[in-house]
Amino acid sequence: MDAHQIASLIARCTKGDDNAKAEFISAYDGLVRRSVARKLQAAGCGSAFERDIEDICHDVYVRIFRNSCEALAKIREPRSINAWLMTVSQNHVNSYLRKFQVDHSVYESVAREPTEPYEAGPEGRAVESENLSILRHKMEALDVKDRLILQLYYVHNLKYAHIAETLSLNINTVASRLMRAKAKLRESLIEDFIKRDVTEPR
Repeated sequence: MDAHQIASLIARCTKGDDNAKAEFISAYDGLVRRSVARKLQAAGCGSAFERDIEDICHDVYVRIFRNSCEALAKIREPRSINAWLMTVSQNHVNSYLRKFQVDHSVYESVAREPTEPYEAGPEGRAVESENLSILRHKMEALDVKDRLILQLYYVHNLKYAHIAETLSLNINTVASRLMRAKAKLRESLIEDFIKRDVTEPR
């Protein structure tokens, strides 16, 4: 796109045009994903966070489009959009790593199924069963909307677009709801693990 087309697209986004937002994502999603992946790899955790690249990218769009696209509206030189998006994406990765480094690993350790050909012994199977029981309990404690969107994402492996279609929601709404639901689940899991760590004998 030339400078005029970029400026027009930004203007339409700031006016709340959902089609323009979809066009924006389509035009720049590759750039955002590459920026996020490079930053994760540079931080030494690219492979560990492959599953979360999509989450981070959608979080970036949520931030860009919030408050009537206030951040986009501040761009004065349309040709600088690529550099601006790279900066926004990488800054968000930094924030993500700081905020979710601990609780992400807790969630993954609880949700992860045993991998073949490893076969856990009786003690390992007991721990695994307990962890899965905890996860199911925490999921059931969430409200219906949070539980449903988590199940669609983690259990049925649906992408954001498919979840949006299934629930008849805007894709940005899906991203926001999923982010909040995962945060609630992580907080609940971390709280439980902390309690167990404090009460278990040393």
